[in-house]
Amino acid sequence: MIVSLDCIPCTVNSFLRLIKTGMLPEESKEAAMRRLLAFLSRADFRQSPPALGREMHRMIREELNNSDPYREIKEKYNRMMLDLQPQFENQIETSTDSFDTAMRLAVAGNVIDFGPQAQMDIMETINRVTRAQFAIDDSQQLRDDLKSARTLLYLGDNCGEIVMDKLFLQTLGLPEMYFAVRGGPIINDVTIEDAKLVGMEDVATVITTGDDSPGVVWETASDEFKAIFNEADVIISKGQGNLEGLIDVPQNIYFLLVIKCDLVGELVETGVGEFVIKRSPSQEYKSKEITPTEKEVL
Repeated sequence: MIVSLDCIPCTVNSFLRLIKTGMLPEESKEAAMRRLLAFLSRADFRQSPPALGREMHRMIREELNNSDPYREIKEKYNRMMLDLQPQFENQIETSTDSFDTAMRLAVAGNVIDFGPQAQMDIMETINRVTRAQFAIDDSQQLRDDLKSARTLLYLGDNCGEIVMDKLFLQTLGLPEMYFAVRGGPIINDVTIEDAKLVGMEDVATVITTGDDSPGVVWETASDEFKAIFNEADVIISKGQGNLEGLIDVPQNIYFLLVIKCDLVGELVETGVGEFVIKRSPSQEYKSKEITPTEKEVL
């Protein structure tokens, strides 16, 4: 997936929300916005949205003189979801289908996102997803694939959401489970620090993509990440950023997310606000080795 012109107003509005938090003095806001617009005017729109987002947020962090402007927001939602963890655990343990309940909570957690323009009520979404019919539901195929899998790679997305990811992984119990986080701070995406805070290391081996993009960008991902990606029997990919980077990759990937923008909705043929569990449309993966040619879209 490459950048669309429709991504530009969303990008500008995301930046507006950030500077309205008070991170910049009033007299600096106009200059910061002008710098963002200048950046966008010369950006390469043939790259994927996560690649563009990486460069844009590096510029924003430099302008703010803040290496992690979302730090407080991330900690707030991690701790809020940790406080709710006993409630979620009880919900899973008392359900008639622990896999389905834990999976639904993991999807609902994807609403915690400060990048997209569309913002959704977190608790309302969590409550709604437990009884909702998914717009796209490949969960039975995911369940079947996991039964015969040995190695799972789980691609994390946002803070707060990571608590539900951990609970979902606990229900799976595969011999080898990896949880991938970003290689550095980017929006409210998960990092090593967030994984440690919520205890992810107790259920999975935590690795990074080796890159501070808000989604997987193959060219700049680490060799360690690529090796695990290529060897995984099943890959669970959370969120829009990872989908934007991996939608055309010929590997056994399941995308779990809440649709937050019209473009991604059109890509998977559903609408904003819908819940999705979608297997990668590329069904012709013959081997586990992904070549650079196959990754050109990233």
